[in-house]
Amino acid sequence: MANNDKKCLDDFLSKVDEIESLVKGLNSSDQDVLQKSMQQADQLIATHQAGAGDGGSTDADDADDIHTKTGFSRTVISKAGPEEEGITGPSVETGMNQDAFLAAMEADAKERAERRRVREKEALAIKERGNAEFKAGSYDKALELYSQAIEKVRDSTALYTNRAQTYIKLGRFKEALTDCDWALRVSPACLKAYIHAGRAHLGLQQYAKARDFYRQALEQDPKKKSIIEEYLSEVERAEQTAQEEKTAHDLFESGDSSVRGLVETLTKVNKPDHLPLFYSGGFRVISSLITSTEDKTLFRTNGGLTLPRDHPVLSRCLSACPVSLSKDERDMLVAAVDMLTHVCSDNEVNQEKLFDLPNIADHILQLLEVKLKGQGRMLKSSCIGLLCTMSKTSVGRRIIHTKFDQSRLLVRLFGLMQKSGVLAVKSAACLNNMALDKTFRSKTRNKMDKDIFPAFHKLVHCGSCEAAVLASAVTSMINLASDTAIRAKMAACTCLWEDSIQLLTHHLARWRTDSVHRDIVSEVLGLFLHLTAITGPNVGEFGCVLCQYCVELCQTELVCVMILERSLGLLSHILPHTAPAVEWACQNRGPELFLQQIQGHNKTNRKSALKCLTACTQSDDSARGYVVHNKGLGLLKDLLNDEDEVVVGNAALCLSHCVLVPKAAKVLTKTDIIKELLVLARDGKQSAVQQNCAILIAKLTQGDPKHLERLRELHGVEILHSCMQFIK
Repeated sequence: MANNDKKCLDDFLSKVDEIESLVKGLNSSDQDVLQKSMQQADQLIATHQAGAGDGGSTDADDADDIHTKTGFSRTVISKAGPEEEGITGPSVETGMNQDAFLAAMEADAKERAERRRVREKEALAIKERGNAEFKAGSYDKALELYSQAIEKVRDSTALYTNRAQTYIKLGRFKEALTDCDWALRVSPACLKAYIHAGRAHLGLQQYAKARDFYRQALEQDPKKKSIIEEYLSEVERAEQTAQEEKTAHDLFESGDSSVRGLVETLTKVNKPDHLPLFYSGGFRVISSLITSTEDKTLFRTNGGLTLPRDHPVLSRCLSACPVSLSKDERDMLVAAVDMLTHVCSDNEVNQEKLFDLPNIADHILQLLEVKLKGQGRMLKSSCIGLLCTMSKTSVGRRIIHTKFDQSRLLVRLFGLMQKSGVLAVKSAACLNNMALDKTFRSKTRNKMDKDIFPAFHKLVHCGSCEAAVLASAVTSMINLASDTAIRAKMAACTCLWEDSIQLLTHHLARWRTDSVHRDIVSEVLGLFLHLTAITGPNVGEFGCVLCQYCVELCQTELVCVMILERSLGLLSHILPHTAPAVEWACQNRGPELFLQQIQGHNKTNRKSALKCLTACTQSDDSARGYVVHNKGLGLLKDLLNDEDEVVVGNAALCLSHCVLVPKAAKVLTKTDIIKELLVLARDGKQSAVQQNCAILIAKLTQGDPKHLERLRELHGVEILHSCMQFIK
């Protein structure tokens, strides 16, 4: 073979090697297409070699017939010279075949890329149909569609994780694990694959493996910590449940008489064709027999929680309008709900299993909305008891805000709180517990104007609501206000401010003699702390009235700790933004009160009082004079060494107000305050602290020349200039 031919073939072989290296990264369908192209290349090369062999030697030493993946070995070297082999025939033909082949390969690559785009588009359309079926609960159809999409595109993590999730819904956990494995092969960092694998292992009761996959998911995305921790908690509950069920089963097998009595009673009440009175008695007997966790587990494992769905009489009565039922049937409903409340108490698994039944939440709401005297009140009390029991656990609160129509539930709870007795107290407790749940609060944001504010208004003005219930209702509003978006809506709601002012005015007259009224006053002050945290028109409108109430409360002897703390905190929110309130406070011994609290040992009260005093000294000469003439300068100077930079900043600002009093700056020349302020101005972590300290240095040097001399001695002018950038 000629040298030019050899070089041409070597170049061609290097191209073939590059193509072969790409094969490993392709999916099976693309590999099949490329393999056919490689076979065509083998045929072209074999044809060329046959033509070249006609003019060459037939000796085995001249041509070593060793085949590789492409059909020949690159070690084949012709020993014939250029003159013997010739360069005009085969070499020209080979060059043409190579160009043609590469052109064909390029065209084929474009064709395959186009086919893949088409397949991806088709797969996406099928996937969307699968998603719709999944959301509708048609898991078999969704599974079929996801499988069709995977046939189109075999390297999509989303398709594998979607199908894995569908397998989990169908209880086919092993198939789900296979899809998770494929998804992780395609994308090792796929978070959903780890989570679905954990859920699949949980379904197989492989708790250790489930934890391992959830922890790997957390490593992939630490920001999902709260969600993944909930998954891990689910594993703990499942493992604990399995152990409890085993213990209960062993206890039953041991022949324990009380356990067998419970199971036998359950069997009896499951029999049809009895009067409602028979079932009422049976449900109450069951409640009396359940005294332990094992009993609650046996109740669940022996069909107790499915009674609302499977029991012919109970399921019919739950679905019917309570007004249409007989007295005995309504009594049976009361006994049944009380029994379910008992078995769900401190048992999250039973709560989950019960509300997995279809329509159970709607049945409970229907009973809460019944308009009947006597038994109607008993039905409501039983249902509220169930909800109150569930609202005590995080799982129960999650069930309430996911299974119940929140608008209907909130309306009923506020309506029942207007009643008297245990029913109103339990309703208020249930609402209060629900407001602790972050997800419940987020879902309530859009219901504040329509549901919450009008309901709270009616509660305040109904005249029949008990004081303890009112206190709990205000606490619920405080819990809701921990959500930033809800707090903003509350701060802007003038009606809520008016209602809260009315509550405060009414119960301040009785708070000294009755602990319940003290609770209401304390809770309303706590609510106002949230409302005034956002500066707005309502702070200016109602600030002066609130200031009067709070100052009077703080000046009352033996005021309770919580009321004092909340009153000072509320004043610290109001005074910096309300000039009339500052004027009133200064005229009614406010500075004296604040200076007294600064001298106290309560750090929270000291911080609030300092902020109040700073607001007073900013605009009132009498307040500045009171501080200077009552040894307040030394007290404020000592606060410059406080560990809380907010306290330090306010102390410096308050001092800068007070040194405007004649000779006040001279009093501080006996201290080394300039040195302390220079250190703070240089090293303060908050710009506000640096700013206030720089301002105070400037005012001290203006007030007395000795401070200026000290500043120069410490070479502090440069530091002061560097801090001027923080002064607006």
